[in-house]
Amino acid sequence: MFPSLSVTQESSEVMKFVVEHLTALEESLDKYFPDLDISEYDWINDPFDKNISLTEFSLEEEEELAEIRNNRTLLSKYKNVPGSEFWIHVEKSHDKIGKRALQILLQFSTSYLCEQGFSTLVNIKTNKRMKMEFIVEEMRVCLSTIRSQIKDLCKK
Repeated sequence: MFPSLSVTQESSEVMKFVVEHLTALEESLDKYFPDLDISEYDWINDPFDKNISLTEFSLEEEEELAEIRNNRTLLSKYKNVPGSEFWIHVEKSHDKIGKRALQILLQFSTSYLCEQGFSTLVNIKTNKRMKMEFIVEEMRVCLSTIRSQIKDLCKK
């Protein structure tokens, strides 16, 4: 989950902090959502497990999942790519079950992106910078995953 974090003494301390934080978060989730039953989403984690019961599925969704379970190419894809990438691929050929899986998976990432955008806006907008002329451009730069080439820009 942290591909740009190199393996150093400092990174092991960071990883220890992250693990402690995630453990505390998991405990607080159990406190606030004690009856959260995630077993109904097991089919997303392993669509090839035939022991998983399917509740509240339409006939078309059950048929598509049966087709997925019997497709060796998709099994190979499932073993070699992350789950989200697998479901994006599946959605192209099995749209009903793929859309259902992606709707469940995407709600977490989209809320994260909203929180990230809001935090960025709060950091940009301060009492000293109340004038919001270029907010869209500033947020685009702050939220971009593309690193700016400061040295090249300064040369120009």
